[in-house]
Amino acid sequence: MKRIRLDADAYEQGMCFSLTLATGDRDRSFSDGNHVDACLAELNVTAAKYDLAVFAYCFMPDHLHLLAAAPEGVSMLNAVRHFKQLTSYRFRNLPQFRGEALWQRGFYDHALRKEEDINVVARYIWGNPVRAGLVADINSYEHWGSLVWNRQELSGSEDPDLQHRRASGDSENVGEGLQTLARRS
Repeated sequence: MKRIRLDADAYEQGMCFSLTLATGDRDRSFSDGNHVDACLAELNVTAAKYDLAVFAYCFMPDHLHLLAAAPEGVSMLNAVRHFKQLTSYRFRNLPQFRGEALWQRGFYDHALRKEEDINVVARYIWGNPVRAGLVADINSYEHWGSLVWNRQELSGSEDPDLQHRRASGDSENVGEGLQTLARRS
């Protein structure tokens, strides 16, 4: 049987991960903006608790894409489990869920390699609604963003990484183990 998970300690190495969490039975739970807002609130709680840098998120109707990094020594697996528990508990008693699971049991993850460009991966995640034919332009879609930069920064002309580094007082880098974002085209 093919292993789909890295060793547990790999999730504590301060790497950036691209994650995909699918809804239970691929239900279109995130077609409802209130559901997205509720999950986004819990994503903020989880990010604060685990000190996650959520570079990109995009709620599609039946799944969620994340690009996130945890500091070295903090388990990305534990962070994802926490997020899924918080959101599952919050949704469990809603009439449309009738006790059904919000999320599928597992999730897909990909640890970014040094040569992979975080900015390219973030743009790919944000482009999902366009590629899926939900909207013609990403700015027409409501359920995408970043917990590191606000949407005005993302649609602005300056590199959002540079803005983040200025705001945090770190003009040299954004953290050990993470490459800086490529310059916006």
